[in-house]
Order: sequence, then structure tokens, then C-alpha cells
Amino acid sequence: MQGVFSEVEGYIELVKGFNYEQGLKDLDGFEYIWVLFVFHHNSNWKPLTNPPYSDGKGKKGVFATRSPYRPNPVGMSCVRLDRVSANRVYISGSDLLNKTPVIDIKPYIADYDSFPKARRGWLDNVIKDVFAIVYEGIAASKIAYLKRHRVDLHGVIASQLQHNPHDQTRNKFVKTQEGLLLRFKSWRVIFEIGTEAVVVKDIRSGYDNFENLLGNDNAEDMKVHQLFRRHFKQIP
Repeated sequence: MQGVFSEVEGYIELVKGFNYEQGLKDLDGFEYIWVLFVFHHNSNWKPLTNPPYSDGKGKKGVFATRSPYRPNPVGMSCVRLDRVSANRVYISGSDLLNKTPVIDIKPYIADYDSFPKARRGWLDNVIKDVFAIVYEGIAASKIAYLKRHRVDLHGVIASQLQHNPHDQTRNKFVKTQEGLLLRFKSWRVIFEIGTEAVVVKDIRSGYDNFENLLGNDNAEDMKVHQLFRRHFKQIP
């Protein structure tokens, strides 16, 4: 959902035996880097897509968006460079998933890469109705617990619900008896929309049992769900 919405920390590990470590010489002086990578969980592409923000005029062509569902599944993110150590590049503010294959690393150079007055196409017509995001007690405890286990839901909640949460052109959530429900991977976010704020009331695991992995989850993801369910005594 773009690294700017994320506080996730991680590292890119370069394969040993190819002198890649030498290629990292002098990278440490840059504050941001471009990372080119592969959307390795995507098996198809979509010519039209619904981006997080809408101008009210329907779906957009994939080449006019940052959608991951592309003919060639190549991603590009600008992330903060924290440090370089041996064959590892430590980063933060990243939207990359675990085990994402990285194609290349390039320095972000503000002189060449920043055009603050550039036209933004259909995005110039987007009116952002900005809401505050408020976490109630149990939801705040749960999201903090998940972040300690390297699952950061702040970014997806902000990108989906902070701007124009009532937007009817995108199916952001569904209504349930317990409140509005946002699904993200195998996590479930229960919330309500007030006059000026979106109130996150609870966060739950999407697992009813642990017989099979959900979606693109791996064994590590399932383990976090098990710990989460046990810690908060979630009832299926």
C-alpha cells in the first residue's frame, strides 16, 4: 500500500559469492533508495483496477496506477535506508513482503527524482475527505502486539480508511452485525465511521482452525495467528 504508510523494518539480503557486497560501497550515505522487485504472489494481471483513492469516475487503467496486478509483475518502492552491513541492506518504511525477490537497488537522488510541481493525472481530481484513525483499548493492544511480531496493520488501515471511507466506488469493507469489517490478508479489522474519525474497535484472526493456510500465508504467518489467538483468547 506504498511504503509511506508503513513503519515496517526489515532488510534486503544479497546473495553471497557474486561480489555484491562491493556493489554496496558508498550506498550508506543515502537516506532513501529505490528498490525494484517482483510481485511474487501475483499470478495474473488486470487491465483495469480500483486504486485506494478515487476521483469518482470508476476503475483506472493499470498503467495509470501503482497496482501490483501488472502484465510484468515488477514493483518499485522508495524506502528509507537505515544502514548497510556486509551483504545486508537494512530498510524501513517498506511495503515489501517477506521473501520478496529484489531485482535491483538504486539511490534516491532528490535532484533527479523529485518533481513536486508535476501534474498528477486523475489524482489531481481526487478530493480527500480525511478522517482521524482512533484505536479503542483492545484494538490498540492488539495492533501493538502484532507490530511486536512484525505484523504492522497501521499502514493498510490508514490507506483504506483514513481518506474517503464512505467512497462507494470501492468495496473497502462489508457490514456485519458487529460493525464494519475490513479484510486484509488473514486479518479482520472491525470499525465504525464517526463524523470526523474512524474508530477501530477490534482486530481478529481470520482463522477458524489451523488445519490449512489461508490465502498467501506461510507457516510463519500462521504461527503469529496462533500466538495472537492464544494471547487474546480469541473464541472461533
